[in-house]
Amino acid sequence: MKCVTLSLALTSTTLPITMAHSDVFLDLTSVTPGSSGVGAFSGTLGGIAVTGSISGAPVLSFNAIGSGLGDSTIDGSSPQFSHSSAFSPTTPTTDRVGFTYLAFAGNLVTMTFSSPVTDPVFHIANMDWMAISFAPTPGFTSLTLLNGNGGPDGDGIDPAFGGPAYGFALVTDMMPFTTDSTPPAGTPPITGDRSAYGSVRINGTFSALFFVTDAMGPFSDSGSFTISTVPSAATLSVFVAAALASPVRRRSR
Repeated sequence: MKCVTLSLALTSTTLPITMAHSDVFLDLTSVTPGSSGVGAFSGTLGGIAVTGSISGAPVLSFNAIGSGLGDSTIDGSSPQFSHSSAFSPTTPTTDRVGFTYLAFAGNLVTMTFSSPVTDPVFHIANMDWMAISFAPTPGFTSLTLLNGNGGPDGDGIDPAFGGPAYGFALVTDMMPFTTDSTPPAGTPPITGDRSAYGSVRINGTFSALFFVTDAMGPFSDSGSFTISTVPSAATLSVFVAAALASPVRRRSR
């Protein structure tokens, strides 16, 4: 964790302020359940406004608020991405966008940001039959696997992202015909039959992310995702400005 220490000179008093420069996760304010042209979400990412939408064939749907593995959460209570065995970074509780995917057709999911974000991290849970490609994103260069439940037995999240044929832009399950139904509070399985769980960094600076979903098999899929990022210096300066504006009461002697 990087820390920035500032000293504020207020008359004869010097006040040190230490501010953590750490990852922040998507804070959702709303999720509209539905498929193409209907499904949407909105929230903030370290002070940056974020909106999401679906276009294309009506096979991917954002899901309503609930506690199931494919449900959404907007009250910051989901422990889905707290497990260091599969995700990096982690957070004790957060929000998440739940989804259901029906095979044999593609969709385009768009996430837009009110200010550019650099190297955002995409976190996915319980992915089986769906493949996700970030190749349509303007400015996309590559993905970096930060953590995941893929293993030498050939199951879990795909560490090769589809290989060079896909420009290393693909996130998928190594063996989509094996599944699990671990609830959000449960620890993602790292051995045996399992779905794909993991965190990938999307390298670059983006005003929007575009990812295409496609089928890996004939069945439906349910899971959830979120994003995180490290606040930029510009975003951090907003918090510094807020600290400067805060009234400081001098202790009487």
